[in-house]
Amino acid sequence: MVITGGNDEDRGGQEKESKEESVLAMLGIIGTILNLIVIIFVYIYTTL
Repeated sequence: MVITGGNDEDRGGQEKESKEESVLAMLGIIGTILNLIVIIFVYIYTTL
């Protein structure tokens, strides 16, 4: 016999994990953008 449905705890855990992954991805993107901005400012400052 094959059980095809999951219980509510598994589904809630997957939703929470998916939300955490999306938050971490967003933080990674924001961090990358901030790093690029810092690099640009440092480059401009050192070439003046």
